[in-house]
Amino acid sequence: MHSDITEELEKAKNEMKTIMEEDLKNIQVLARNEKKLIAFNQFSKPSSIIKMALYIEGDQSQDRIAYHYAHWIMSISSLQSLAHDAIELLAELKRYYTNYVNLTGHEKRIAFGRFVEAYRDFNGYLISLRNMITQYYDWFILTCNEIDPNHKEQTIIAYKSDITHDQLLAATKELLLRGNYGRLAGFALLRSAVEVFITRELFDLKKSQKYSTKQIVFTGKDIPSVKSIWKRIEKLQLAQYFKIDSLKRLYAWESIVAHRGYLAEEYLIWFVYHHTAIEIIGAFRANLKRYGDQILEELQKDGIIQIK
Repeated sequence: MHSDITEELEKAKNEMKTIMEEDLKNIQVLARNEKKLIAFNQFSKPSSIIKMALYIEGDQSQDRIAYHYAHWIMSISSLQSLAHDAIELLAELKRYYTNYVNLTGHEKRIAFGRFVEAYRDFNGYLISLRNMITQYYDWFILTCNEIDPNHKEQTIIAYKSDITHDQLLAATKELLLRGNYGRLAGFALLRSAVEVFITRELFDLKKSQKYSTKQIVFTGKDIPSVKSIWKRIEKLQLAQYFKIDSLKRLYAWESIVAHRGYLAEEYLIWFVYHHTAIEIIGAFRANLKRYGDQILEELQKDGIIQIK
């Protein structure tokens, strides 16, 4: 059975390679026909791909075709890497299973644990490959649509929303349940969950009692930091209502864990997940309706935002 699965995966890998080569030729032909220049040779190095795909403030210009093409190239590279790793892991999975069947006593229990972990990882590779095939297809369609405006083929995922605070909380839980990986990323995800909730709730003027028909302009182009928000909350003497002390400590410890490599064991992440992060989000949800406009006004007074 192992040899059958390996053979099927190798066959799928080769078929995928053929599809990628055909799609690349199609993009080259489409670009040539539409007289759209793509410097294909610039996409041979990861640093060049990143430069095209992850543009930052200060870049002189952003080439939309290069941007879409770069993301498509990244999906190709990732698909190839994951396909190779999945096939490699399959051999390891077979070895662990053979050990589990043949060993006895304590060694058998160890072998079983390793087999379960490898089996879980193998399924994780397959799930990631499935998702990535869809992403590959969508970026191919988006690239073709960018080269030729008359190319109207639809993506599989027509619209995907930005990451929500609920998804970040769920990701923390998922990592904690997959061994001890949650302690490596838990604080960062929990802080992000809190930050996403606070900024989206505060700056959603549809929920404002006073400015529901207005628009916010961020004078610094970027959304104001949570630190700048809690300073205005403190200025209004509302810190106790918004759990600002807990928010400050969450931010400080996330920085310590991330930048100094301090140990953050599972008990700590689970506690912050169940109590601190949820408590902070709950406090902002309960009090922004009453005090949100005052916070916005303080930010406007200090020139951080404009409400028009």
